[in-house]
Amino acid sequence: MTAPLTTELARGSARHKWKKLLLQIGVPLVALYLAVLSFFDYSMHQSPETFSRVMMHAGPVPFLLFPFETMWKSARAGHLKIGDQSPDFTLPLLDHSGSVTLSSFRGRKPVVLIFGSYT
Repeated sequence: MTAPLTTELARGSARHKWKKLLLQIGVPLVALYLAVLSFFDYSMHQSPETFSRVMMHAGPVPFLLFPFETMWKSARAGHLKIGDQSPDFTLPLLDHSGSVTLSSFRGRKPVVLIFGSYT
């Protein structure tokens, strides 16, 4: 009668050891994952130059471990709504003889921006 009771206690003790080991390893791993995820999310909200420096050292592994596309779309979504004025910017002319500023056209004539490559 004592053998089944001893076996049951041994099983319970083994389960307790596995749970303890899982907590000792699992909790720090989850905390590390969340910390690194937060770091990448923070760096995505920085300037593109800063983010590229971070990614230069990270390599391809983070793309496999984290939801990069979702994080990137959220970080780079912008804050403009329909009807808002476009942000002002200045670009050099093709012949580098000067520059053009978007706000110089405001109220005078329509501006069409085309983003693409013709090569």
